[in-house]
Amino acid sequence: MRFLAATKRLFERAYHFLHGPSPLHPSVWEGRLSPVSFRRFVPADLERCLEIYALNEAGRFPAGVNEQYRRCLEQQSSYYLVGEQDGQIAATGGISYFLNETLAVLSFGLVHPDYQGRGIGTALVLARLALLDPKRPGYQVLIFAVKESFPFYRRFGFRDWEPWLDAHGQKHPAGHLFITRVQISDCRQLLADHGISFPPDEKLVPTRKRGEE
Repeated sequence: MRFLAATKRLFERAYHFLHGPSPLHPSVWEGRLSPVSFRRFVPADLERCLEIYALNEAGRFPAGVNEQYRRCLEQQSSYYLVGEQDGQIAATGGISYFLNETLAVLSFGLVHPDYQGRGIGTALVLARLALLDPKRPGYQVLIFAVKESFPFYRRFGFRDWEPWLDAHGQKHPAGHLFITRVQISDCRQLLADHGISFPPDEKLVPTRKRGEE
């Protein structure tokens, strides 16, 4: 255990020297997170999640994506978290594997406007990354975003990926991130240190086939 801890510290020092602080290192998010409780989405949450989507839709999401979002929630083709603060659902977002359990996709990360600016969106990203199984050496993580949100994901280390096309043929940004088992454990510890809870449901994240939403 001492050897592994020493190796981890050595890796972190080398990374920080070459690149600056890792986007997933706890020091990067110090003071930017507030307590929030995440749990698994249940059907009774549907209308509140659709409301949050509608409040974020204008000027961001292409027409028709709201129906895709509804189907994703109803079919639970991805694992969706909801985040609660002040007794209200303040945020929601999904994660799934695609084709195999080494490629993960984040989907529909949404925060109610009344709760934006509190670090809940950051906690939502970290909580979904924390749902990856640290027993595997690492994962490629993809995010198919929109122009307004992509700079937010860059803060976590996401880099440009091939743009995706909506139903109207318009291009939108996508990003990819490689995350190691050490960084997954760091995410979990960071959340715990800030009073942010999430369910231990890494075994429940589904694997989608090609063509599935």
